[in-house]
Amino acid sequence: MLKLLFGAGPDTQRIADVLEGAGFKTLKTTSHGAGTQIESQVLPTLPDAVSSNMRMLLVGLNPSLHSVEAGYGFAGPGNRFWPAVTEAGLISKDRDPMHALKHHQIGMSDLVKRASTKASAISDAEYQAGVARLDRLCSWLSPEIVCVLGITGWRSALNNRNLRLGKQTTQLGGRTVYVIPNPSGLNAHTNHADLVKRFKELIKIVSSSTS
Repeated sequence: MLKLLFGAGPDTQRIADVLEGAGFKTLKTTSHGAGTQIESQVLPTLPDAVSSNMRMLLVGLNPSLHSVEAGYGFAGPGNRFWPAVTEAGLISKDRDPMHALKHHQIGMSDLVKRASTKASAISDAEYQAGVARLDRLCSWLSPEIVCVLGITGWRSALNNRNLRLGKQTTQLGGRTVYVIPNPSGLNAHTNHADLVKRFKELIKIVSSSTS
């Protein structure tokens, strides 16, 4: 159990979002004359790797139990994420989110922080709460673009089964969102070459937006 007491100044919602991104579940928020107290519990999950100068924010659906054990996202057997982003030239060091953030300004987060064996174990309500948190996070940190990896979770988050891959009309925090296929080895609708191509296209989009 973690108990934090804040004065009247800090934005309580922002603090709660940061705690959730760091792997804490908010159990109780109490406001009183001295400020606000937030009680949180540590969850078995992965912390966000984010900063205020991100060229791109990569958003997974939710961490797998394998990823939590490994200590980095997309660690499941057969997951095509790391081979694809390294071949595309998006990052230069394999399986190291903090290196990607520090050296390439590539951040990583999740729609939902709760870990599970399959993304299908996450409810629509969890996805919708998660996208609201990401909307606030992106409004605060302003990444150049946001890339969501998995159309099924994105559809659940926006409650719209007709959404398609690619550039979205919905933004997060005023930032443009692109959706590409889930790189999980369980996803038969994509392959390594397709993912490499999509990541290279995103690199061009970021380069053109900052030139």
